[in-house]
Parts: sequence; structure tokens; C-alpha cells
Amino acid sequence: METLDAPAELSRLDAQVRLVRPLELDFLERAGLRRHHHLLDLGCGPGFFAVWAAQDLLPLGQVTGVDADPALLDIATAHAATVGARVTFRQGTAARIPLPDAAVDFAYARFLFQHLDAPADALAEMRRVTRPGGTIALVDTDDGGLVVHPAPRGLPALLRASRDAQAARGGDREVGRKLKALLHAAGLESPTARSYSFSSEDVGGAAFVAITLGFKAQVLGPPWIDPAEVASVVDELQTLRDSPGFFGQALGIGAWARVPDAR
Repeated sequence: METLDAPAELSRLDAQVRLVRPLELDFLERAGLRRHHHLLDLGCGPGFFAVWAAQDLLPLGQVTGVDADPALLDIATAHAATVGARVTFRQGTAARIPLPDAAVDFAYARFLFQHLDAPADALAEMRRVTRPGGTIALVDTDDGGLVVHPAPRGLPALLRASRDAQAARGGDREVGRKLKALLHAAGLESPTARSYSFSSEDVGGAAFVAITLGFKAQVLGPPWIDPAEVASVVDELQTLRDSPGFFGQALGIGAWARVPDAR
């Protein structure tokens, strides 16, 4: 596997947060996030979402971001300097969230579950740190909803390699469709799901390709696919994305459920 280009990945994550902001706002309002809530941002990465949430969504609340990567947490802390004490970051994992029981009102995982080999364990931890009557919400991708036309000849092989590589690490590139079922299996109440899509018509061909396929191009290599084949697909996409007939669409799925009241 090739080394991830860290600056390029940070740029992609920042663009992703800004791009999906209207869709994410709709999702969070439907899921019941309120201005005074304490929000857990699990898998917060460089903190782009956490800072936006504290500034624009939770003027009376607070955000705790949790991530396993100390380098990303350093970036997040610096990014949050203008927000003050209402945003804090802690090192931890989905399997061990460094918070006490019933600490938050709303636990949220964004594009995290595609990477997890034990999603049920993560949900058990999210449930533990969320108060009775609080909300657990998940948003993730589903490659079954990725559409590109015209498509490079090697794109199906690239997508298969991406799914295989993710699965070998314990993840799932088609987890989006499973989020509601995971919430139900965790014993949470009234699980609900909605689908959200965005297209090259919304953001332009270059941004669409960078956000939806850029990560795959950076991390894929032997044994999943020949690097030369990856380069060929990327090069062809760079040409196709600027053609008058290019269209791409990606699918995200959000699901939420309520933690049962204490008996």
C-alpha cells in the first residue's frame, strides 16, 4: 500500500466537510441535535467538523472530539483555538472512548464505520457514553451508490480493489446500507435512516473526483491492484471529468436512534 499524502488528505477532508454541510445540517436537525447539547465527534480527525459544529450548531453546547491519531489531534487543537473551551479533544478509539458513562447527549460518527472491524463493539461504547434518552447517529458512504459516466475502463477494477482492501483491514465500503440494522441490533430505539447524494453538477467534476476517488487512488497498490492501473484510471478520469457530458454521483447514508431511558 502506498503512503498517504497527508496534506492532500487534509485538504480532501476539509473539502468534504464544506461540501456536505447543508446535507449534514439537515441530517443532524432530523436526528434531534439541539443548541445546548454535548456532542461527541467520534473519529474527529483534524477537527474540521467539530469546530464548525461548536461555532454554528451548538452555541450553548460543547463538543468532545475523539481520535486515535495524536498528530491529527494536534491539528484539531490548533484549529479549535478560536472556539475556546467549548471544544476539547481526547485520544481514544471507538472500542475505548475516554469518557464516563452517560457523558454526552448526542454521539456521532462520521465516515468512521467503514473502517471498523467490530462495529457492534463501537456502538456499545457509544451507547455507554450517551445519556438515556440521548441520540446515537452515524453517517457513512456506500460504494453501491457511486456512479460515474463516462467511466474509465479500469474503474470497476479500482472499486473492487478498494472494497477488497477495506475488507482485508476489517472495514466495509458498503456499510452505509447497514447502519440502520446495526443500530437496531445494538438495542437502540426507533432507528431511522435517510440517504443523501451529491453530484458533479453540485461541485464540479474536479472536486467530485478528488473527494470520492482521490483517497482510493492514494492508498491502493499491491496486492490489490497494479499501481500502473490506478494511474491509468486516474489519468483518464482527469480527462473525462472536464468533458461536457461527464456526470458523477456519490451516496451517503445517515442513520440515528435513541438510547432507551433508564429503567
